[in-house]
Amino acid sequence: MVRSRITSILSRACGSALALFFFLQPQSSHAAGFAILEQSAEGIGYAYAGAVAGYGDGSEIAFNPAAMSYIDGTLLSHSSHLIIPSSEFTDAGSSNVALGGIPTGGGDGPDGGETAYVPSIYVVHELNDTTHLGFGIHAPFGLATEYDSTWVGRYHAIKSELTTLQLTPAVSYKICDNISIGASLNIAYMDAELSNAIDLGTVAFSQLGPATATALGLAPQMSDGIGSVTGDDWGIGFTLGATYAYDEMNSRVGLAWRSRTTGNLEGDADFTVPSAALPLTSTGLFTDTAALAHVSLPESVTGGFVHHFDERWSLLGELQWTRWTRFEDLRIQYASVQPDTVVDEGWNNVWRYSLAAAYQATDEVQLSAGFTFDEEPIADAAHRTPRIPGNDRKWMAFGINWDVSEDLTLKATYAHLFISDSQSNVTNSTGNNLVGTFDGSVNLVGIGFDYDLG
Repeated sequence: MVRSRITSILSRACGSALALFFFLQPQSSHAAGFAILEQSAEGIGYAYAGAVAGYGDGSEIAFNPAAMSYIDGTLLSHSSHLIIPSSEFTDAGSSNVALGGIPTGGGDGPDGGETAYVPSIYVVHELNDTTHLGFGIHAPFGLATEYDSTWVGRYHAIKSELTTLQLTPAVSYKICDNISIGASLNIAYMDAELSNAIDLGTVAFSQLGPATATALGLAPQMSDGIGSVTGDDWGIGFTLGATYAYDEMNSRVGLAWRSRTTGNLEGDADFTVPSAALPLTSTGLFTDTAALAHVSLPESVTGGFVHHFDERWSLLGELQWTRWTRFEDLRIQYASVQPDTVVDEGWNNVWRYSLAAAYQATDEVQLSAGFTFDEEPIADAAHRTPRIPGNDRKWMAFGINWDVSEDLTLKATYAHLFISDSQSNVTNSTGNNLVGTFDGSVNLVGIGFDYDLG
């Protein structure tokens, strides 16, 4: 009876979540690189401090499966996250350095941020006194930026989108009363789309010579084409974790290691070429073809704690290291004579530092507040492209949990991310140099529920 009930729950949960994920808007990265921390609505209220030690809301499946050991019975949890980013660019003299510094025409964007809805769903079942099983559907990585096709940075980026969907079966085992270990399998679907304008006038000046190009009606910035690449793939990784409860109030520490997940995104490259520039395609350049791009979702190590001073007050903390040096370059390979498109990224490894407090205001209501400092892996202005124009972030977060009944808890949380101004000074293969400043911020809203199925 119990087994059939769990099977039915999992079936309904997976069907609903998959429908949500495949129709959601592109995800907007706001954590380091293109990571997405939004795996728990409750976690937003703590700025994700203590997530690796467990919130008891099923997000342990995503952060540290060992912490499932502290969940009683069977739990169904759902979170809805609304990510509202802003990324405004101010030009500071962009030009084509290959043509003697001709200024690049176009506007400042406008705002390249894309609002996104990111859901997650988890089911955790206490199999017996020592073993818990779990299954989650969530999105740990993603990004989305989009600018006008005529903006000043169009030769570097117009649309950039990476969507991930992760299926995560998990298990935890309690070695003794206060020590647990756990593992999860991270089965990730990755889908990407990248597009940018191509300065075919400048290419024609280089390939055909100024006289021939001019005779054909081709001139720098006057004969733009569009290149668009799409691709998808599946990848598999895993997470290992442990927890230790050190007092009678169930205060605990957690440690988790998430492995790297890689994918070779196979798809198509489509080129839109104005009629005047068609002579450039006679050698096979700028023609539609198959394409391949390698994506590496980096490994990370996270440690944290939840300490209960008494029945009212708790302190939460977390420290995370992510190996973003995996992202050395963005390389697109073509099945035609088209040369590889290569963008040197050269990212750095980074840390995230989080601290939060929770207060049990009444028997039914808990309040929370948190702060996070999240480092950005982008090395400098020469590596900051408009596809991911991030910088260091400071979080201020607040939340409320309301126990509506013995079985149902509702959560509402909010965080504002202050992003340091981001300087960009990048040059592409045709000499187009983008110089300016990105002014960004993010608002996060989380709504969720936990339902105890008994």
